[in-house]
Amino acid sequence: MISIRQTDRKIEIASLPEAGMSFVEMQSAHDEVEKHIKSGLISELSLNLGKIVTTNYSVMTFIIGSGELCLKSGVKIFFTNLTDGNIRAELDELGFDSLGCYHPKEFRKEKPKSVFITAGDAIYKFCADTKKLIGFIGEIVKAIIYLIRNPRKLDFKEVLFYMDKSGADGVPIVMLICFLIGVILAFQGISQMMKFGLQIYIADLVGLAIIRELGPLMVAMICIGRAGSAYAAELGTMNVAEEIDAMNTMGLKPTRFLVLPKILALVLVVPMLVLIGDICGIVGGVLITIAMSDISYIEYMNRTLQSLVPWNIGESLIKAVVFAFIIAGVGCFRGFEADKDAKGVGSATTSSVVSGIFLVILADFFVTFFYPQVLGTFGISY
Repeated sequence: MISIRQTDRKIEIASLPEAGMSFVEMQSAHDEVEKHIKSGLISELSLNLGKIVTTNYSVMTFIIGSGELCLKSGVKIFFTNLTDGNIRAELDELGFDSLGCYHPKEFRKEKPKSVFITAGDAIYKFCADTKKLIGFIGEIVKAIIYLIRNPRKLDFKEVLFYMDKSGADGVPIVMLICFLIGVILAFQGISQMMKFGLQIYIADLVGLAIIRELGPLMVAMICIGRAGSAYAAELGTMNVAEEIDAMNTMGLKPTRFLVLPKILALVLVVPMLVLIGDICGIVGGVLITIAMSDISYIEYMNRTLQSLVPWNIGESLIKAVVFAFIIAGVGCFRGFEADKDAKGVGSATTSSVVSGIFLVILADFFVTFFYPQVLGTFGISY
C-alpha cells in the first residue's frame, strides 16, 4: 500500500509497489499529492524509490506526474534510497536534477533538415511521381484501345452521370466568373484607351483575350476545383475502403471502369463550358463598354467579329480538350496514389488541385506557343 505522509512542510511518499501501479492506484496517489500541494503548505516532496527499477514504467509515470505538480507550485522534489544504479541516470534524462527541480524535456524534437536534403527529397518525389504517371498514362491508353475495339464495354450511364455533375452543375459558376472577367478586362482597358480615343479596340482586347486565353483557363481552374478534386476524393475513399484492391483481385481493370468514364465525361463537357464562358465574357465586355463609352452594341459586335477568326475558336477548343484530359487524369491518378487513411484522402485532394493547376498552366504555354507554328506549316497565318 502506497504511503503518503505529511510532516511539517514536507510530503514523504514510500512503499511504492515494485510490480507496478494500477491506473486506480496512480490516480488516487496523484489526487492526494495534488491536494497536499495545492494547500500551499508544502515546500518539499520526497519519494522513497527503494527497490524501484527503471523498467517499472507505471511508477516512472507517477514520478513524472508528481514532478509536473511540483513544477507548477514551486515545490522541490527529491528522491531517496535509490537502489538501482540506472534510475538516477534515468531521472536525470527525464529532467530531475539534484537540486530538487524538474525541467520537462521534449523527447521528439524535430531536427531541421538541410536545404540540400529537402531539395533532394523533392527531386526524388518528382521523379517517382513522373514514373508512376507515365505508367498510369500507359494504362489509360491500353484502356482506350480496348474500348475502341469493344465499345459496348463502356458504361454510358457513368459517363452521363459525370457529365451532369462536372458539366451541368458547373454552368452557373462558369457563366458568373467569365462574365466578371469580361467586365474587369473591359473596365481596365477602357480606362486607359479612352485617353487616346481607342475605345473601339476594347472589342479586340476582350474578344481575343477571352477566347484565346482567359476563357479556357478560367474554366480549367473551375473544373480543377470542382471535378479534379472530386475525382481524387472519390477514388481516394475507394482506396481507403480497399474497393480498388477488391477490383484488382476479381480481375477487373480499375482504369477501365473508374477512370475512362470520368475522362470522357470531362472531355465532352469542358469544350461546352468554354464556349459558354467565352460568350459570357464577351457579353460582360459589351455591357461595360456600352455603359462607359459612346460605342453602340452594333459597333462593338462588328468589331469583335472582325477581330476574330475561326482558328481562334479552334485554339480555345483545343485547350479545352487538353485541359480536360489533364484535370481528369491528374485527379484520378492522385486518388489511386492516396494513402489508406483520412489524411491520405485530404492530401490526395490537395495534391490533385496543385498538380492540376501546374500542369494546366504548362500545357497552356505549349499550346499557345506551338498552335501558330503548326498552322504556319499549313500556310495559315495566325
